[in-house]
Amino acid sequence: MTAENSGMIVVAKLSTQQVDQVRVLAGSCEQRDGYSMEARLDLGTLETRPEASVSDVLWYESGQLVGFAGMNSYGDPSEVEATILVHPNLRRRGIGRAMAHAVVRECQKCGVRRLLFVVPQESREGAGFAAMMGTRHSHSEYTMNLDVTRIPPFETIHDPVELRPAGSEDIPIMAAIVASAFSEPVQEEEQALVRLMEDTTRTTYLAAQDGRPVGVIQSAVSDGRAFIVHFAVRPDMQGQGVGRQMLMAIVRGLLNSGARWITIEVETENSNALSLYQRCGFVTINATDYELQELPRIPKVPELLFDS
Repeated sequence: MTAENSGMIVVAKLSTQQVDQVRVLAGSCEQRDGYSMEARLDLGTLETRPEASVSDVLWYESGQLVGFAGMNSYGDPSEVEATILVHPNLRRRGIGRAMAHAVVRECQKCGVRRLLFVVPQESREGAGFAAMMGTRHSHSEYTMNLDVTRIPPFETIHDPVELRPAGSEDIPIMAAIVASAFSEPVQEEEQALVRLMEDTTRTTYLAAQDGRPVGVIQSAVSDGRAFIVHFAVRPDMQGQGVGRQMLMAIVRGLLNSGARWITIEVETENSNALSLYQRCGFVTINATDYELQELPRIPKVPELLFDS
């Protein structure tokens, strides 16, 4: 089906025209709802991201994009985040529900086991939609933007932490740092870093102190907006100012490179990280709920022969 017709289409990678249409749709929703979807949709990377293992869902009426379900996987291909938009004038007509079911089908075809629906806490319809889909609450995150007037003054440090762009040869040590910081399997973190470092919008940095690797941090930049992601400090180095130095170093680098907005996200229950980000000049702008739908695996055809 083409954009000149009406109905739903599924695409593996958005065209420039489709990205522009999503921006227009997001703008219409923002004007009606009063909150921004840009960070939640990851709008800056829609066109430049590599072809994903799962697809996006678009809904057209008379050639106009009126519905969009964007899917993103951040490192772990078995987990996908889905954000759904429906034009304000066409809500309560089943478009969102139909796109959500299409998202589930696409995820199941790709072996996704954990589907997280992104629900802004400001949304009046979001909680009801999540309940309709049979989800359970996973976690909530704050989105925080940098306020340049709150950046602390530069400090001269005796034993500074230095950031350098990382290469593929650094993946084993970076995976070990991230895995130990978040109690995750090292092999899974290695695979995630390999995938994430293929994204041309991202830059990965290895942090070192006295030549010893102590942390990992990434930036994703597009259209003057920068996101700080994949931020981890070795457990034995936490609480010693390493994270603060890393964060301030990447913030100053992004500002010097011309970034107009710098955004970071943090789980609402992570009080230590929240406090760190606030001390470095970040302010909370909104909160988002992540509603989980666990997907059963679809057996492949040969397996069906042995069903009882």
